[in-house]
Amino acid sequence: MELEPTLQRLRAIAEPTRLRLLALLSAGEISVGELSNVLGQSQPRVSRHLRLLVEAGLVSRFRDHHWVYYRLVTDAAVRELLLPVLGPVQQQDPTLAADRRAMQAVKDLRESSVYTALGPSPALWRTADQVRPGEAALAEALDDAIANRPIGDLLDIGSGAGTLLKLLSPRASSAVGVDTAKEMRLLARARLQRAGLADCTLRNADTHDLPFVTDSFDTVVLDEVLAQSDRPEAALREASRVLRPDGCLLIMDRILPIVGQTAEPGGPVGLHENRLQALLREQDFSIVHRGWFPGRSLDRALFAAVSDESHRRTGTDD
Repeated sequence: MELEPTLQRLRAIAEPTRLRLLALLSAGEISVGELSNVLGQSQPRVSRHLRLLVEAGLVSRFRDHHWVYYRLVTDAAVRELLLPVLGPVQQQDPTLAADRRAMQAVKDLRESSVYTALGPSPALWRTADQVRPGEAALAEALDDAIANRPIGDLLDIGSGAGTLLKLLSPRASSAVGVDTAKEMRLLARARLQRAGLADCTLRNADTHDLPFVTDSFDTVVLDEVLAQSDRPEAALREASRVLRPDGCLLIMDRILPIVGQTAEPGGPVGLHENRLQALLREQDFSIVHRGWFPGRSLDRALFAAVSDESHRRTGTDD
């Protein structure tokens, strides 16, 4: 780390409000409005402090719907500079302890408001864990699907309430969740921060037009996306684009057993396995793991797929 940027960062840290902001952001990404509420300062004043932290290379910002969020940068050298400063102060300072309690109250209120908003929107509950397998069953299924494969950089498309991010991110190098429902992103942020998973980030992004460059991730999850999409081919093509050549594609969805003909109207909602196989073949992917969750009907499943080239090279088999 060069001298002048280091001095700029040290000057930025050495101010009470900015140190409080950094301590709060060490728990995860937070909106400027939430930070203003916790610190009891005006939003313009908090924004000025945050701008200085951004200019010093300590904090990054992004827009999500009507809100602007801030988070600590992921640069390892910056983290090594910050953590020895923040660690002892966070443990001992009563002001920072009060800030943490106030932030938890803000997050609890946000989570409560999300549940209220979901009342008239039952379609959103599919990703709010009301009809999904429990965490223990999901964790076991993920272990079976991933086996010994490293997760690396993780993208969860259709992340919903963040359950799969919560289970996978501790084993990932980086973790990003995308969902178009702002209620789900708010809920996921609150849950992930409560779980101490500060490095996860949630973004508003279209499944069919992801804001990531090609070959960005080692593991991509399609979390109840394909069966609900009116363009599953486009969704799978975009997931394939951002997945690295040796990466793994995980598909968590309502996957119905193979049928010999098109399902009749009024039948169970889901994506038949032979249709999924055809979609994957179009993107040169092969299924290497399939597993259904127990229940009254075998419809909800977790599949893993890899590119045909990677499949041939490793000799994996389903």
